[in-house]
Amino acid sequence: MKIRGLSLHLVKLEIPSPVVRNQNARLECHFDLDDEILYSVKWYKDGNEFYRYVPRDMPPAQVFPLPGVTVDFTTIC
Repeated sequence: MKIRGLSLHLVKLEIPSPVVRNQNARLECHFDLDDEILYSVKWYKDGNEFYRYVPRDMPPAQVFPLPGVTVDFTTIC
């Protein structure tokens, strides 16, 4: 049974734990849109947004400065 209107279904969230300071960590979010259009994906650390992807924005990906967080744009799909 599918409930329409709940456009995003989280399939898998990968966040390594623990992460050693100054080491890289790959964060992955796998989701199913059920034929809907993606509005946005946002990542937070300690309640602070550090990454936002909104396909309709220009540019679609934005990074917000946050101590201890570096986003590598070369690995973003």
